[in-house]
Amino acid sequence: MIAHNNFQHAIQDRLRDLVGSFEARPLQTSRVFDRWLASSLLQKSIRRDKPDLAWLAASYLLENYPAYFWRRLPIIALEDIGVGDLDVTMMAILAGSNTRLRVELGGCLLAATALIELMCAATKDRSTDDLFDVVSRSPNLREERIATFEAEQLEDLFKSDPPGGGVLNLANLMFVQAGSIGDLPASAIKKKIWADVIHRNASDTTPMGLAETSLLGLKTTGSILAPMLFAVGCHADTKCPETDDALPDSPTGTAIPTWAMGQHTRVGLDGFRRYIGRSQRIHDFLSDTANGSVSRPKTIGGLVYRLDCGQLSHRRDCKLAADLKHQATHLGWGIPDEAVADALSILRDEFDLVNACRAEALRAYLT
Repeated sequence: MIAHNNFQHAIQDRLRDLVGSFEARPLQTSRVFDRWLASSLLQKSIRRDKPDLAWLAASYLLENYPAYFWRRLPIIALEDIGVGDLDVTMMAILAGSNTRLRVELGGCLLAATALIELMCAATKDRSTDDLFDVVSRSPNLREERIATFEAEQLEDLFKSDPPGGGVLNLANLMFVQAGSIGDLPASAIKKKIWADVIHRNASDTTPMGLAETSLLGLKTTGSILAPMLFAVGCHADTKCPETDDALPDSPTGTAIPTWAMGQHTRVGLDGFRRYIGRSQRIHDFLSDTANGSVSRPKTIGGLVYRLDCGQLSHRRDCKLAADLKHQATHLGWGIPDEAVADALSILRDEFDLVNACRAEALRAYLT
């Protein structure tokens, strides 16, 4: 059972106090964006602690897609901050889900200003997303889920004590409890089922505020990242230093940084297509290894994500996060897992060309 500890109310009061130390930024106008490019720049700027760039993207979304902006902030917090700063994660979820609270905080502009600054400066942890990647795509864990499901009745699993054995075991059994044993598309998540799973696995030893944050995050976003946050938090190290990822150089003179152009944006995919057409090494590599499960530009996008789009400032430096990141990095996106290291090596060698192709794609987009 989840002990009621008023974590949500305490964080809401703390957010009210913190907002008073900020001044609302005025909206900035830009012709650079579409919705997805702005969303990508917003998230990646928060990852890298670039509040000015984050505000440029936020301005476009607040002016054109305000409801989407407020839905997006909790997702970013779950994906990129998580247990690195559970207080800030809860703040983003609270403000994103509560229009009345935003009014009480001084209005949308002041609330957005404060949250972006707080999220940029927060300690980051991407273990929730890495954990989902590993659990959903590992053949061995999938086989374990099937074996567990066949050997146990769900009623028995729900009655049992919270499982031990590490974060992968907990997350895997949570999926079994939710009835997900094969492919695990995030869009298939059912809020009530997963809320029951979180409740069933919470105990007196669950870190304070973890279950509340996961449950409200689930209710607000419907994202699989919310139960993954719970699993990570149950096993996270309590004290960890911060570290900054090595951030590859980005060419100057582009309207927005090339690291904002990932596989989830039209401009990014266009850039990766151009790169495949210009690099004989990557063209030959994909011809030998690509299995057709995703497009070749998305394969490159998934790999580039690991090299620059997913890099963090203020990363929580702990063994659990490092292990999950390592495992997720070496899962092949449309190529065999054992080929990922070679692909990353090629991309590192040719990263100037990758950036040049993304910059060219952006210029074409703007003309």
